[in-house]
Amino acid sequence: MKFTKSVVAAAVTSLVLPLAACSGSGSGSGSVNLVFRQFDPKGEVAGLTTAIDAWNKSHPKIHVEMQTLSPNNVQQFAREANSGSGPDIDQIGYADVAFLAKPKILLSLDDLMKKDPVPGGTDNLLAKDMVTFDGKTWAMPWTADTMALVYNPKALSAAGVKSPPTTWEQLAADAKQISSSSSGKTSGFCFAASGSATSSQWNAINYYIWAHGGTLVQKNPSGAWQPGIAQPQLANAIQYFADLFSSGASPKANQAVQDYSDPSIVNGLATGSCAMSYEPPATFAPLLKQAKAAGTTLTTAPMPSGLTDGATHLGGRALGINRNSKHPDEAWQVIKYLMSATTFKTYSQYPASKSTLTQLTVPESQQGFVKQLPHARSFARYIGSDMTVASIEQLVNQRFSAVYSGQSSSSDAAAAIISGLTKGLKG
Repeated sequence: MKFTKSVVAAAVTSLVLPLAACSGSGSGSGSVNLVFRQFDPKGEVAGLTTAIDAWNKSHPKIHVEMQTLSPNNVQQFAREANSGSGPDIDQIGYADVAFLAKPKILLSLDDLMKKDPVPGGTDNLLAKDMVTFDGKTWAMPWTADTMALVYNPKALSAAGVKSPPTTWEQLAADAKQISSSSSGKTSGFCFAASGSATSSQWNAINYYIWAHGGTLVQKNPSGAWQPGIAQPQLANAIQYFADLFSSGASPKANQAVQDYSDPSIVNGLATGSCAMSYEPPATFAPLLKQAKAAGTTLTTAPMPSGLTDGATHLGGRALGINRNSKHPDEAWQVIKYLMSATTFKTYSQYPASKSTLTQLTVPESQQGFVKQLPHARSFARYIGSDMTVASIEQLVNQRFSAVYSGQSSSSDAAAAIISGLTKGLKG
């Protein structure tokens, strides 16, 4: 993973795949042809293409065709597998592994792991709780990402802020100071705060709640799901984010922004009109180039309380083998290669393997991600109830946003969220 060097653009086979797409097969020459499908935009996988090309060059008997189907469509893979087809190897979002594992659409990997272990073992893999169900492993944790604090050191320094904030309370105070001292020319903290179902304020909201000892949902001692936060504590969390706007720490225009990659945030960071925000690794890498071109310096730090175990989320990708694959042993060899440091030297993602991560050269500007990742925890903590994570996210985003716009008080919004969670968790 050498982000300091530009990655040479490479062509990626981008296909709208029919449901009857064939899995890998053998050829007349005795070689095996495998299909590997991934869902990231082709502009983000040039380094992965390089790694696949290197594999094919050094393994003439096992040829891998990489297909891109973006955005992610786990339902299509399920339909294909249920009809007896589909790719041999599938890239899967961690939250989707359970959907594919429970009906055994994926092949259990335990026998392959026992017969041909992963170098370094699996004890140091992140997100194992997202790929293991009913005592079996259904996919391998492959990449790991999280949201780190992205900030402009010069903007902080100009406002008299000596270092990035390590608590949420400090972030609010620093952001207000930056906005005030610059007379509004530089916003202290920018974040997507719309009430849409997939608004990325979801990440910040959970980080804040987790950092303060709460959780939106949890199992009680009897195993039943229930809200994991008291109404007054939730109201305080809502008011915290509402106060970012009323104090001037965050621009009110952010209330209409849905995603962390929105131009208003990314361009603001790149040009210096925004001092702090949060981004994942895949967005930060191109942002860094954009900022450099604009003469702006950006770097990363752990999120507030980001070095506290479980106070930030762990996302990423897993690799699974289609139960219909005619060549599971060869597919396993490819998965092991994709998990190796060799792949991540060109692929601009972070490995889910802690030992692999230590083998890579990561620039100082991205150390915020590296420091935080070992402490991040997956959204598995919310999975298993009768209420999907997506439903919880939609409820929370809408109610928080209603307070920002003055349509609701923080106490009323908290009560509505608790009520919605209680009803949803009962099925």
